[in-house]
Amino acid sequence: MELILLAIIILAALILFVTNLVSVDLTAIIVMVALMLTGILTPEQALSGFSNTATITILALLIISESLKNTGAVEELGNKMLMITGQNRILTPIVIMLIAAVTSAFINNTAVVAVFIPIVYRISQSTGIKVSALLIPLSFASMVGGTSTMIGTSTNLLINSLAKENGLAGFQLFDPALLGVILLAVAIVYLLFASMKMLNKGKSKDPYDNQVDDKRYVTEIEIYEESELVGQSLDEIGLFSPSDVELLRINRTGGVLIKPDFDTKLKAGDVLILRTNVSQIAKLNADEKVQIRTNKYSRRLNQEDEETELFEVLVSANSELIDERISDVEFFRYDASPIAVKSKKRLTPTRLSEHKIDYGDILLMTGKSHEQDEKKRNAWITLQRFSRNELISQLPRRDKMLMSSLITVGAVLLAVLNILPIIISAWLGVALLILTRCITLEKAYTNVEWKVIFLLAGIIPLGIAIQETGADQLIASGIIDLVGNASPQMVISVVFIATVLLTGIISNQATAVLLVPIALQLSGELNIPPQALLMTILFGASTSFYTPVGYQTNAMILGPGNYSFKDFLFVGGILCLLFWGLVTWLIPAFYL
Repeated sequence: MELILLAIIILAALILFVTNLVSVDLTAIIVMVALMLTGILTPEQALSGFSNTATITILALLIISESLKNTGAVEELGNKMLMITGQNRILTPIVIMLIAAVTSAFINNTAVVAVFIPIVYRISQSTGIKVSALLIPLSFASMVGGTSTMIGTSTNLLINSLAKENGLAGFQLFDPALLGVILLAVAIVYLLFASMKMLNKGKSKDPYDNQVDDKRYVTEIEIYEESELVGQSLDEIGLFSPSDVELLRINRTGGVLIKPDFDTKLKAGDVLILRTNVSQIAKLNADEKVQIRTNKYSRRLNQEDEETELFEVLVSANSELIDERISDVEFFRYDASPIAVKSKKRLTPTRLSEHKIDYGDILLMTGKSHEQDEKKRNAWITLQRFSRNELISQLPRRDKMLMSSLITVGAVLLAVLNILPIIISAWLGVALLILTRCITLEKAYTNVEWKVIFLLAGIIPLGIAIQETGADQLIASGIIDLVGNASPQMVISVVFIATVLLTGIISNQATAVLLVPIALQLSGELNIPPQALLMTILFGASTSFYTPVGYQTNAMILGPGNYSFKDFLFVGGILCLLFWGLVTWLIPAFYL
């Protein structure tokens, strides 16, 4: 009866995973509850996923990934990539794939792809390469890169944890690296061809394309003499992208007007006139590399200055500011100053600071918003105050970039050198990142992808149930009867293709939980080293290239790349077949 009930639960879970009637994390929770209600597992066994070392380690790694994003380290890596690729149509996809793969080996690849999608759009605008030719290589390379270390994906950690729970020694950090590098090299060569021949589709829908209109704020930033931006172009420095900001003009010393161009090399004293939104202005205002010079009394919005706010004011009909040039107003008397202007009339002066304030103008102010004295009430009407916490949460802590990078590298090295287990080194890294303010607990709570944690915690008990009921022995016996006296190489081939087919329709974590107990049973029955079959599942679970729903990064690029299911089936299917052949040949060579 337990086997029948377990089969019903697994079938129901597969249907829910495939149809997406409910979210994958909720499906995992339903599975966990069903195993308790049917008595297949005790509550302690069913809830053990929350204390599983894989779940806890992944939580730590997600926090570390978020801290790297929070300090701008991942974004900076993307900006450097822009400098490397230039206009080269062959080098560009290679660099994108290499950086995505290497980064994904140590950082959650979902976070990597999320950060790199807008960067790929900027590269596309610069090089003329269609976005559709770059996003599938980005996603696939990040998937392959994630398999190259035991911390690259949550699935690898989960398989390692399940192996240890079954009495095996487990894997070291770089055990999958050699095979992973070989597969990555093959993937890069194939995807380079695919990007040029098979993925050059029509115009993609740019999800970052914010339509610029005259109602947006206009501001000006100055490149000061000591700035590291001097001598570089806007494309190279990645300060902002054309999809975020409209560059109206560049004013150069001596009254020279430069045609707006993101390829123009910046000089000291250049003033950039921009039209953009509040969020981008807040980021520019906090950036130490530039200075907003709409008014010389402007105050930066930063993490430490609790009194500085960002707020929007309307110049009233009887305002004492009317007909005054922005540069002439002593805004320090108001404890606030403008950093951007939204005007009903065309802004014509060479310098925005020379704009004459008029009735109806809306000024974006930084400083103290509360109208505590008569002077502020005579100058403007406060329309709205922007949430300081929300704005601050969008600002990268670039002053902590080096610190977060060093702590992350240190945590990885402690695990690589076997000084500490990965679970200890990862949580040591989290503690140090929080203590050094590279990330706050509040931001970790808010931004960590809890869906992954609940998915793992809910689905791990299914593997326990498969073993407790003897289902693993039953399925393994069926596979043994199927393969008969086939060679270990044939068994590995069958296990790999079964893993790939299953992970294309359900999550790769669920696939690993289902197949690991079966693989261990096969290992004992057929006298095949368990490491060989576990490595087969490890690589197979991340080879869901042939469908956009098999892996989260594929789902993320489906809309932005204007892809169809057929694109993944054709381009990804061929890569799956290549990997099938390589794994069938190489895993026996490495592990038998």
